[in-house]
Amino acid sequence: MAKILVTHINPHLDDIAAIWLFKKFSPDWKNAKTRFISAEQGHSGLEDDENTLHIGVGRGKYDEHKGDVGESAMSLVWKDIKEKGLGPKDEFEEKALDEMTRWNTLIDTASLPIGEFDEYMVDGFIRSRKNDPVDSLKTIELGTEILERILPNIIKKQKGLVDWEKRIEFKSRWGKSVAVESDFVSQEFAYKDGYQVIIIKGPTRKFIGIFAPGTSDVDLTPVYLKITEIDPESGWYIHHAKKMILCGSSSAPNVKRSNLTLQQVIDVVKNA
Repeated sequence: MAKILVTHINPHLDDIAAIWLFKKFSPDWKNAKTRFISAEQGHSGLEDDENTLHIGVGRGKYDEHKGDVGESAMSLVWKDIKEKGLGPKDEFEEKALDEMTRWNTLIDTASLPIGEFDEYMVDGFIRSRKNDPVDSLKTIELGTEILERILPNIIKKQKGLVDWEKRIEFKSRWGKSVAVESDFVSQEFAYKDGYQVIIIKGPTRKFIGIFAPGTSDVDLTPVYLKITEIDPESGWYIHHAKKMILCGSSSAPNVKRSNLTLQQVIDVVKNA
């Protein structure tokens, strides 16, 4: 008999994420179909069985509305997956899913700080508000694809946190600055800690980036002039906002790489 996961029509992001996790890590449910009901149908409780599970409705194991304060459908499913030993073996993927679950649960429990651009958040645009099963299935499919694309970014972040511990701090004319050799660190690591300039050199593809916060008054032109003077053959590029200098990137992977060491790039920034 076919497996069926039941949730409410026009599902929320936590319901979508719970279904995504369940199908991803529960082998018997990988090809389960999704069925939609009106939320009020489950107010008095609905029975699960070996072929049918209710997600975010029905007052059962995976429905936080039965009184699980501070939980979401996603957090209930994720806890169960980990308790059963069905989660990923990779520690960075597990940490990434821990973080994604915290993020989604904060959204679902209205605990995430209100921001200026909330309408651009996944939970804001994922629901079309069309209350029909066909559109709800499209929402599940779109949400699944979005979550699959978010996961690698959060895995990258978790790996970056390890590399970030090996950062090199220094002073430049713009103040507190930092450099790190990593394929996983992004400039946001530095901005939240108040660094005015960050240098990132990727050990694998040998890309080098020098960045400043977009809201700062930093102008990296002196760095660009100095680095192209000492390394004229490499493919250095300065963005028109003057807050980003690159030598190679995922958008320009074929430029000639620089052979400058991380310390040499630090010296350029320090002396620019």
